[in-house]
Amino acid sequence: MDTHIARQPIFDTRTQVYGYELLFRNGRHNAMPEEMDGDMATSQLLSSSFFTIGIDTLTNGKYAFINFTEKLINDGIPSLFPLKQTVIEVLETVPATPKVVRALAEARARGYTVALDDFVLDAASSPFLDVADIIKVDLLDTPPEKVEALARSARQRGITLLAEKVESREVFAWAAGLGFSLFQGYFFCRPEVISGKEIPASSLTLLRLVAEINRSDVDVEAVERLVVTDVAIVFKLLSHLNSAWYGLKHPASSLREALRMLGLDEVRRLVGLIAMGNLASDVPEELLRVSAVRGRICELAVGHSSLRTDPAELFTLGIFSLIDTILHRPMKEVLSHLPLSPATVAALTSGTGPQAPFLRFARAFEQGQWTEMAREARTINLAEHHIGKIITDTLTWNQSLPV
Repeated sequence: MDTHIARQPIFDTRTQVYGYELLFRNGRHNAMPEEMDGDMATSQLLSSSFFTIGIDTLTNGKYAFINFTEKLINDGIPSLFPLKQTVIEVLETVPATPKVVRALAEARARGYTVALDDFVLDAASSPFLDVADIIKVDLLDTPPEKVEALARSARQRGITLLAEKVESREVFAWAAGLGFSLFQGYFFCRPEVISGKEIPASSLTLLRLVAEINRSDVDVEAVERLVVTDVAIVFKLLSHLNSAWYGLKHPASSLREALRMLGLDEVRRLVGLIAMGNLASDVPEELLRVSAVRGRICELAVGHSSLRTDPAELFTLGIFSLIDTILHRPMKEVLSHLPLSPATVAALTSGTGPQAPFLRFARAFEQGQWTEMAREARTINLAEHHIGKIITDTLTWNQSLPV
């Protein structure tokens, strides 16, 4: 049985990644089915995270927020997860019985962190406050006055506040002002256009480089000719290649050696990501990871699809999908300077054309929207049994990125 795991980033006030909430999907269904209860879902997540993908690959060494039901908590299942990386997320359906509260207190005593999901303070739930490290508050479903009251109560007890469904910078600032220090939502992907700001010539040069090296007709000699003039990119590429991740017996000392060792496709990917990283000095690092994951998923998806589209173009589609947010300029303005195919431009600007379903597929994965993901998989003629491998390969590759 295929199992699919997505992750949603959780940020601190500096928009650095604090951890990820892990979302599980049973591969036989378009979403986690009603007949699969939370016990089975978390058990499958335990199996997948340890034996299929690996917890470090899923979280890049950050905290993993994992949902636990009443039964799993009482049975001591959280202790099977790694102490230093696991946040025990208590589902909102779990009652604050003496047995549950005692089990959570024991877990905290061993060093685990406890978070209360979608917490609403009332007489029945108040015992949880004695064993909570983090309270998660859904900002879309909770009235502002209740958010403020809950924030005051949490601050008095020294409990960390985590705001869920933060979809704009304005909401982020409002929640931070109330004392929230952790944030979950897609506010960091929203473009924030700065009026009057022009795209620097150096940035345009990097963007054109990324576009050129990912053209379908480019060869090894062309990539070497295009990249070798940028000393900073070559240095970062060689430093990354010679890191412990690749475990080379003999270090690479030139771009030509890198091309020989890694191959054209991997060098194109890495150069593109290094160039994007040089552009993104004032945005969260996670933005680059999301762009990279989108690109890799699009590229792998077309490789398993019956549709014929150049994989390098699909990778470019993904990594440029957040370029408006990275450069603080409208998407159409940025793309007007770049030699991209009409299909890529259409997908990025209007969500239309033959490449658009691949990008929607990647976005659905990152948000754990399994029904949407399955629908787009059918649109691009991607068989269900390929999806799990695409996700696993993407997350493993993502762990090695030079960002």
